[in-house]
Amino acid sequence: MRRTLCVADRGSATVIWLTAVVMCVVFGVVALALTEFASARARVSAAADLAALAAARRTLYSDGCQRAAQVARENDSTLRGCRVDGTDVEVEVEGRARGALAHLAQMAGRVAPRIVVQARAGQPESVT
Repeated sequence: MRRTLCVADRGSATVIWLTAVVMCVVFGVVALALTEFASARARVSAAADLAALAAARRTLYSDGCQRAAQVARENDSTLRGCRVDGTDVEVEVEGRARGALAHLAQMAGRVAPRIVVQARAGQPESVT
């Protein structure tokens, strides 16, 4: 009887080992996708900050929003909105995730995740 139990359990370690390897690969892919998304969000956030700063610098010349759009484009993003209130500027910038996350979305027939970030900047009070 004891011998039958051992024969029935033969190969079970291989199945457990393969399951563990597959789980590690799945967790690794999920971690990579989350890391790439966080990196893309940081990139779009930096583009929004730079666009807001560039627009705030040009508010006195009334072309701040045009400069913000240019800076956003140069940082691989799109300016969705720009509002000037005196010397303060609020911008909304949109970008898309790229890398493995975008590739997986494309393989699934979808568009890469869209990331929208808002930023605000202004001139010091002494300028006005």
